[in-house]
Amino acid sequence: MNTDVLDKINDLEEKYCHGCLLKELNRSEGTRTAAHNFCIHECSVGISIRTHGNKLQ
Repeated sequence: MNTDVLDKINDLEEKYCHGCLLKELNRSEGTRTAAHNFCIHECSVGISIRTHGNKLQ
């Protein structure tokens, strides 16, 4: 497994995702699934994390 990719994903998540106001807003106004979909498909950081995650396959 590529630890460099995992490190990059963890760094992005720690730096940008923890305490994200948009994520909390989407959770409070909708569901966890809606917040997750926002993060994966619309957030630039989430898209970057997804791109790095695809490299692990």
